[in-house]
Parts: sequence; structure tokens; C-alpha cells
Amino acid sequence: MTDWERVRQELKEAGYSGFEFDSGDTAVPGLSGEWVSGQIPREGGLKHENQPLWIRILDALPMGDTIEADPKNAPESIRNIATEHELKVVIFTVSADEVRIALCDPSEHDL
Repeated sequence: MTDWERVRQELKEAGYSGFEFDSGDTAVPGLSGEWVSGQIPREGGLKHENQPLWIRILDALPMGDTIEADPKNAPESIRNIATEHELKVVIFTVSADEVRIALCDPSEHDL
């Protein structure tokens, strides 16, 4: 069983405050069961200039807000916390400056 308060505390210590616990079924692939989610800045692999060319073109269009949502693009500190707690990273919404990301318990949903 995942200690979600501990996960939230570790995220906060890594500089990512505002993550909230939620549960249930969603329309987002891979996001159901239990998870914590929050908004983070587009940094590292999530930044516009670090995306593949075709994604950068789509991202630059009005109302584009496109990224390659591969979990490997999430910040390393978030990936490390997910790995430590045996959680999966899901990137599910994007804006020009931020990304909404979740850490999910893989035993709680179909991957």
C-alpha cells in the first residue's frame, strides 16, 4: 500500500508543492485507482526546445500546447520518487508554461 502522504512530502521537498491525492476512474489512459497529481513547470525534457521537431511545431500553434508525454520527459527528481515508491508517471495535460502530472499506483490500474 502506498504512503501517499510520504510521496506528497517527498515531492514538496523536491520543490513540487501542491500535489493532491485523488482516486477513481478517469478517461486518461493509465490514470485510475489512486494517485497524486499536480502542476509543475515545463522544465527539462518537457520544455519546448527539448521536444522533437514535429512536437515543437504543434506546440507553437495557437492553442497548441503539445508535448511528447513519455514519462522519461518528467523531471528526474519526480521519476526517482516514482521509482522509489514503485509508482508510474503519467503526464496528462499541458499549457504553455506548466504540465499536469500524476504518480499512480500501477497495481490499481491497467497499464
